[in-house]
Amino acid sequence: MEAGTYTSDSYLRPEGDASHAPPTAPWSLEDPVYRRRRWSLAAANRYCLGLTNSHYENFPVAMSLFSKQQQEALAAIYAFARTADDFADEDHFEGMRERLLDEWERQLEVCRDTEVGHPVFIALGNSMRRFELPIEPFFDLLDAFRQDCRQRRYETFSELLDYCRRSANPVGRLVLNVLGLSEPGLAKWSDSICTALQLTNHWQDISVDTRRNRIYIPREDLDRFRVHESTLLTGNPSRLFGDLVVFEANRTRELFRQGRRLLINTGFPGNVYFTAVWMGGRAVLRMVRRTGKSIIHERPVLNAYLFARTLVGAGLSRLTGSAA
Repeated sequence: MEAGTYTSDSYLRPEGDASHAPPTAPWSLEDPVYRRRRWSLAAANRYCLGLTNSHYENFPVAMSLFSKQQQEALAAIYAFARTADDFADEDHFEGMRERLLDEWERQLEVCRDTEVGHPVFIALGNSMRRFELPIEPFFDLLDAFRQDCRQRRYETFSELLDYCRRSANPVGRLVLNVLGLSEPGLAKWSDSICTALQLTNHWQDISVDTRRNRIYIPREDLDRFRVHESTLLTGNPSRLFGDLVVFEANRTRELFRQGRRLLINTGFPGNVYFTAVWMGGRAVLRMVRRTGKSIIHERPVLNAYLFARTLVGAGLSRLTGSAA
């Protein structure tokens, strides 16, 4: 995921500490403001909602369809994953990544039953109790983030899918929990969409990841298209690399297709939310495919305007009877 930029610091401050300037990162062991037990539940929920809303690429506006409690739970889940993902990725956490993830896990283990100091876990613990959220998906996420700290290459597509199973699919399953959706088949279709979203993010971020000496394109695919990893690291793409990008985009599109049944087998408002996520992911994937070999230099971004055009276009296509 891409590092976020805060648009406002009001949600970063615990009650009674309005003079404290926001930190340069979401949280670190060295920042005392997050170690104080001064966060009310309301302030903690504002913190998580603010962090979620500051990331425009996630189009959280669809969350307004849900109840206040559901919005707070989804924001707490997002804030947990967003911050832990930053620990694994962002430069300013170098040298303490796994120590921070270990501390994050310790707070996760106790937040449902014990008072904790960090706003994410105050909000998350409340939501875990309210919606009876299982803890295992959160452990899976942390396991994937630790893998990012240790592993920078993938040999096979199956190995990459296993990473997605832990880095993306747990979020979708937690969303289903919050929305009270437990019908047979929903989790499988959610997994397909979440894996597709994660893969799309990998292809979208090739220019970012290579600067960190991280390559998610499986080695077996590089070999198949006769693309050496030095092509990625030096930023000198060939036509064959462009073919490889299209190949990865096409099989990611198939995962989106497999997950489409989630959209038509859930009622309002979940179906609207899932449709927005699904369509946004597919729109980014189309941008990746069109960018082709230039993805080595460019990171295509779906802004709010383009996303709105995608939604309108899809609506018009349904009205005219063409395929979505």
